[in-house]
Amino acid sequence: MRIIPIAALLAATLAAPAMAQSSAASQASGVPAGHIRAEQLLDRDVYSTDNVEIGEVEDLVIDPAQGRITAVVIELENRLGLTQKHVSVTMDQLRVTPGERRVTLNMASGEIRSLPAFNR
Repeated sequence: MRIIPIAALLAATLAAPAMAQSSAASQASGVPAGHIRAEQLLDRDVYSTDNVEIGEVEDLVIDPAQGRITAVVIELENRLGLTQKHVSVTMDQLRVTPGERRVTLNMASGEIRSLPAFNR
């Protein structure tokens, strides 16, 4: 699996729909209800189901052929706030509440810390 830089991903993801719509229509429509922009997800604090802050959203892995996020890379931090390792989870394992600075990963903190390291 290849990691594509966020800027390249966003450009590729946004280019196809933008070409199909007039610029006036796309400016008026904005972000559809129930959707979030990548910048609203990146750097958010990640909490476990037992309400422990375990790190933050570091990156997204995207399949350009499908135009979908295939994994969310989370930077796990130790108790001092230093990076312990990176792990990846699927988007459906995250509970995102728009307007909040945190997301919840549907796992207990011990389970998250036992996930295999994600090699960037």
